[in-house]
Amino acid sequence: MVKILVFGDSIAWGAFDLKRGGWVERLKTFFLQNYSKKGVGVYNLAVSSNDTRGVLEFLEADINKIDKIESADYILLFSIGSNDPRYINERNNVFVPQKEFEENLQKIINIAKKHSEKIIFTGLMKVNDNLTQPLKENEFWENKDIQNYNNIIERKCKENQINFIPLFNLINETELSDGLHPNSEGHEKIFNHIKDYLVRLV
Repeated sequence: MVKILVFGDSIAWGAFDLKRGGWVERLKTFFLQNYSKKGVGVYNLAVSSNDTRGVLEFLEADINKIDKIESADYILLFSIGSNDPRYINERNNVFVPQKEFEENLQKIINIAKKHSEKIIFTGLMKVNDNLTQPLKENEFWENKDIQNYNNIIERKCKENQINFIPLFNLINETELSDGLHPNSEGHEKIFNHIKDYLVRLV
């Protein structure tokens, strides 16, 4: 049995995909339909508004909880970081500063390595700056910040010899529902992109 555990934020959770519930739900359906004999399950552990602090706080407990139900070979997929560089009102009021973000990533990787050798991080996606400054009253997302955090994820993956799936240029502005979250067409793109990486590991 192979279990793909997905940790992330509202995009991985499936927000704004009114057709099929997001790219992780599409992965679940794909593996159920095509890998039933091998036994590949997809578990969505993403939480809306999550950031690296949230993943780090519950990661060990989440993995252990699933392992108690049925031990398996794990693929740990992290799609996290979009909420970390957002800021409230002023640019110096960032949710998770870069130094802490990098430290959180390393801690997440260290925990993940205790449970699996198959660890994947996705990169971050562009936003529509015209719609995300602000997106919610006083919450701001900017592409230049997202690019910086994306670069940190990619670098940490290289340092730790972990798979990195780039997403930054995958989605265009017409595939963003609110400037931040992909619509159904965007989720379909993400699904197909990530699926191609996963089938090599199962």
